[in-house]
Amino acid sequence: MSFIFGGVRGREDPELAAGNRRSAAHFARDIGDDRALADDRPTIRRGNHWAWLAAAVVVLAVLGFTSSRGADEVELAANCTTPAVAVSSSQLTRGQTFYVRLAGPDGTDYVVTVDGEPVRGSAGSTVTYTETPAGPALRLTQCLSPGLALAAPAGEGPHRVAVLELALDGTTTEVAATTVQVTD
Repeated sequence: MSFIFGGVRGREDPELAAGNRRSAAHFARDIGDDRALADDRPTIRRGNHWAWLAAAVVVLAVLGFTSSRGADEVELAANCTTPAVAVSSSQLTRGQTFYVRLAGPDGTDYVVTVDGEPVRGSAGSTVTYTETPAGPALRLTQCLSPGLALAAPAGEGPHRVAVLELALDGTTTEVAATTVQVTD
């Protein structure tokens, strides 16, 4: 009955295989076949342990990719009372893309500047900028911005990334700043 339950597909009933080996050994003894009797040892059963290894490697790779931070992720907790700014890296090379993230109260317009010049960070369609005399202004959602992609300044040395809060009368106040170091 093993042909019905998977014997053809490579599965073997261990009791049936042992019975067949015993029958073959009895027959070999009856006819005096010494060569068959000398080779009467149980077959080595090799499992599919490589399948478990492959599965483990795939699981570890998936966990590694999903748990690692992306280049556009900047560690900054939402803070609805005190404005803050963080960058993906403080050590940059000329022209390299780096990411900036803002935190602060919702309902306030913020302008990001690099060395005093207003910039517009690319974050896909998740950020809407409003043109103001101080520069492109954005509003935060749930007290946190997405990662804004900026190009590192062309000049070597330290560069100041600042966040300006835009008042209703059009005046700006610097509320947070950080420095990045650009090398060639």
